[in-house]
Amino acid sequence: MGIREELEGRFGDSFSDSLVERLSHTADMGFVPQLVWTGMKINIIPDYVVYPKNVEDLIDLVKIANKYNVPITPYGRGTNRYGNAIPADGGILVDFSKMDKIQVDDVNKIAITEAGATWKFVDIAAQARGLQLRTFPSSYDSTVGGGVAGDALGIGSYQYGYICDNVAFVEMVNPKGEVVRLEGKDLAIVCGAEGTTGLIYRVGLRLRPFSPTESLVLSYDNFEQAYRGIGEFYRESIPAWHIQVRGPAISTYIAENFKASLAPEKWNMVVLYPSNVSSIVEPKLYRVAQNTGAKTFEGEWTGWWSFNHGVNAALRTKGLLIHQHGLIHYTKIKELVDGIQDNLGKLGDLTPDGGFDLDIDLERRETLLVNAFTQVSLTPTDKKILFELAKNTLMMEQYIKVGGSMLSVGIFVHKYAKNRLTAMGKVFQEMGVDRYEVMKKYKEEMDPNEIFNPGKVFEPSKRAKEVLDIVRKQNEAMRYRFGIGFAKRISPGGEIEGYKVTKKYLDVFTDYAIKCIDCAMCVTVCPQYRLIPQWPYAPKGMFDFTKGLISMFELNGRIDVPDSAIAEISGCHKCGLCDGVCSARIPISSMLIKLSSMVARKVPEEATTEIPIPEKYKDVISDDAEIGVWLGKYLAENPSTMFATLEMFKKLGLKVKVFGTSLDSGFNDYISGNGNELIEKIKKNSEHINVVELITVSPEDYKTFTEGYQEYSRLSGVNQTFEVVPLDLRLLKSMQIEGNEELNLHVACFSNTYADEILKRLREKGFKVKKVEGCSGATLEKNVGKRADMMAKALGERYGTLVTLCPLAAVKFRSVGVNAKTLVEFLAEKVGAGVKVEQRIVKIPDSDKNAIMNVLVQSLTDSLKKRASLIADTVSFMSSGIDEYKKIIEPIVTEAIDEATPSVKNLIVSLASSKYTGNDASEKALILNQYYREFNSVLMSLTLDTVVSAVVPEVKSKSVDEFSERDLGLVLLELLREKLERIRANVVNQ
Repeated sequence: MGIREELEGRFGDSFSDSLVERLSHTADMGFVPQLVWTGMKINIIPDYVVYPKNVEDLIDLVKIANKYNVPITPYGRGTNRYGNAIPADGGILVDFSKMDKIQVDDVNKIAITEAGATWKFVDIAAQARGLQLRTFPSSYDSTVGGGVAGDALGIGSYQYGYICDNVAFVEMVNPKGEVVRLEGKDLAIVCGAEGTTGLIYRVGLRLRPFSPTESLVLSYDNFEQAYRGIGEFYRESIPAWHIQVRGPAISTYIAENFKASLAPEKWNMVVLYPSNVSSIVEPKLYRVAQNTGAKTFEGEWTGWWSFNHGVNAALRTKGLLIHQHGLIHYTKIKELVDGIQDNLGKLGDLTPDGGFDLDIDLERRETLLVNAFTQVSLTPTDKKILFELAKNTLMMEQYIKVGGSMLSVGIFVHKYAKNRLTAMGKVFQEMGVDRYEVMKKYKEEMDPNEIFNPGKVFEPSKRAKEVLDIVRKQNEAMRYRFGIGFAKRISPGGEIEGYKVTKKYLDVFTDYAIKCIDCAMCVTVCPQYRLIPQWPYAPKGMFDFTKGLISMFELNGRIDVPDSAIAEISGCHKCGLCDGVCSARIPISSMLIKLSSMVARKVPEEATTEIPIPEKYKDVISDDAEIGVWLGKYLAENPSTMFATLEMFKKLGLKVKVFGTSLDSGFNDYISGNGNELIEKIKKNSEHINVVELITVSPEDYKTFTEGYQEYSRLSGVNQTFEVVPLDLRLLKSMQIEGNEELNLHVACFSNTYADEILKRLREKGFKVKKVEGCSGATLEKNVGKRADMMAKALGERYGTLVTLCPLAAVKFRSVGVNAKTLVEFLAEKVGAGVKVEQRIVKIPDSDKNAIMNVLVQSLTDSLKKRASLIADTVSFMSSGIDEYKKIIEPIVTEAIDEATPSVKNLIVSLASSKYTGNDASEKALILNQYYREFNSVLMSLTLDTVVSAVVPEVKSKSVDEFSERDLGLVLLELLREKLERIRANVVNQ
């Protein structure tokens, strides 16, 4: 047994080594991915991801890591700027999303919270008990474990200091797998260690009594006045809670973009204080304003722009934003400004061509947390970005020159770790503790193999030594950029190759992913993430996956993205909540719809099955009826809903014209943008729909008839004359039903337009209805399934029994063991017209799935290797460019595919035939169709890199010419992926 098998055996569904999980943990707010894109071989891609649920999981995880000598990196929300939560040497990524429990001890005024809980939710829980946080990082949606591990400063630090000033205790698992509780001086081992000395699993946070927060803004015309204002605050000893000073460019951007109560083009000092001390604070504030020439006005801080990521979003408007923050004594601020101005231009002039601005937090020990921002004209994917990122190092060194330190060390500047942990760690100085030495000694004794978060804080000697190149290369770039006297503006160097290749897979989604600032606000509101607290299932994880793809290309020279990976990251409910909180104003749900449609276009049209209608329903059916019911292809998998529908019509005494299960409304064509196909189906269907009212059973068909047919009516030349009504609503309007039970009503994605009306009518009839949202993925992901299965299981675990508006969702829920029925089936039972639940599911054994995958991969590999000599004879043409070379070897790849696929088809037919139990033609068709569907799932999940990795060395051995193995691999990968439809057609088409 190897590490992979041991991890999977121990953690089950909480373990993954999938491409999606791994790549979605490769980015934070900083520039580590961009540094990898410039050529630094820092292995930021984990090999495995584990989501622990309790301390026992952590203990076992550490033991496994030690057994196999594999590094561990703890991950909270990935909102830091220094790569703290990003691997520097692969290994195991420990995501704490599932450890988020919070208890509030209101007697002792302490919140006892697991490491994965966010500060925001801790604050909400505390406020429910009449308390609130004393201080928290300016990334409100970051985790408690991350804040303690970084010993951050932030909101409330003027009154309460660093995070570690407010920690009562920390419980962690150390590198030997031992549970340790740290208090008092011993907190020096963990606070600020960034996960290098232990995995934090529980923290006691001190709270304060709740009080409404007041805000007053002091507005200054220039920096000199603002500097005097800062000095006055420390001299006056004003009992405020938080004080933040924002420079003129920052103030302007925030005021314009977010309607914040800041004076544009001024230095704004935002003062926050509890309302119960306003009578003490406000007279002092007015006195300070009078003494320093400030104008005052009432402020606010409740908007999300108040936090640090709001500033990042406001400033990331015209160029790449470079940000550095450090700690200095307040008297050194002018010296810091002068040093930065010498190289970056004028303070307050923040443009892509020069200048910088400051955002300053006052800390209680006369220490300032100074955030310095500059913009550059290059994009993050420009080949010369390293020259501009060197400004990050330049600003960093200015903090050190004035006797300050970095706020965090991460994988940067290990030489300044002692400076940060000792010189600027005054809370431990006051205890007589040299935190750096205590921490270092503990690390050396407990973790001699550098298992815990290698490459961070302490200079690596055994692992992740590539991180030592960061500052050296940035210093070299800085000398080249400034020392030689090159033009102030670096001319663009062109897009990096990894960006261009990734964009071929993900299209415009790639550009939006790069705009994401990793603030994690979308994670907090995402209902799907709450059900499946794993990173790819929140928008930030989806965007980080994209950045991870670029990194993977730059590290390995090749990437291969199966359609299943794209379906997995895009298969959310599209509820749009993330759009409303996105700091970078990315239209997230629209982007995910486009991504889903890219996959939907590749989902083949399946053969439809006509489910015969039993003789007992013949009296319900009339071809002359003015009311039609569209059963459609989606009911072929859920006949019980079809029979329940007919039972209800019988109960109502209605005559209906039936459109059977072999018919296709064109839903998949509509959502994937296949307009020509949809138009043909509109024309074909409209020839038969001669009714006044058309009742749809599935939300997918309702959406297509009400939206798709309207949008394409002019192009199709068909005017829709019938009214479309969802069956659930029609029944609730027509039937007298009294209910008194509780109902968990699952609202499927495409039923959103009429779901509220259904909820209203159910409640009017006496049902206690709870609305349940969460995409089952039944339509698109029945071909790839993982996310859909996880969502269905999660909904089942949370709600027990579900009633859904979607027949396909009911099938999905039942297939994973969830007790579910459609609303139609539920209503039929209520009026005594229930039918036996029948679900036509053919379960394909895993052994058959694996056999199909293995034969496909082996056949393609063998067929291409057979042509290795022929390919070798063409490699000299590679110098003409990749695009030209693709045209040359395309016929070879096509011939290889045509030769390889018959064996796959024969296997599928053979496997399906072995499952026939009789002579029922519909059963045979259903089984064979299910096997073809499974083949499509295999095809969508296929990682072609396995084939290419076997073929390229074979070509190399046959070639007499030198050639780029990387370029040949890229060409073969692109051709094989472009030819997937040919593979599918060869296997599936009769």
